[in-house]
Amino acid sequence: MMSMRSIDGQIRKIESKLDSKIFYDFEFWAESDEDTYGLLCLIQSSDPTNLFITEMSPNELTIPDDVQALEAVRSRVIKETGIPDLVLPKVIRFDEKKGDTKAGFQTFLKSYEKPIPVYESIYGESEAIQIEKVSINEFQVLGGKIRLLGDICMSEEM
Repeated sequence: MMSMRSIDGQIRKIESKLDSKIFYDFEFWAESDEDTYGLLCLIQSSDPTNLFITEMSPNELTIPDDVQALEAVRSRVIKETGIPDLVLPKVIRFDEKKGDTKAGFQTFLKSYEKPIPVYESIYGESEAIQIEKVSINEFQVLGGKIRLLGDICMSEEM
């Protein structure tokens, strides 16, 4: 019998720079990277409040090319759900906030902000920026839906 994999996290609200359209991504939280390895979030492009979270299969994890592995996951999830317009959000870089390095280490620690992920927009050839983070409950109040595929559950469901 397989055990359920528990996940936790929050939702990133992302805005496309070109047309100001909004989409969402799931940010996984865990004690280590190993705990989130193989977990992916797919977005329904025609309804970006629909998120699908899945775990890569052992076969998908053995595909050496990352692009091919992600496409294999996407194809599998499309077959499982019957939803043809699922996309994987793609982070293209992280923008760092520049602090005053001459002010000293303690000042730096107080003002440090994590780098902000810059995405490829799911709506076309432009960049998209994370504009805020919301809790899973807040996302659901906004009409968001999270579908868990496979042996996955939310941590509060355990």
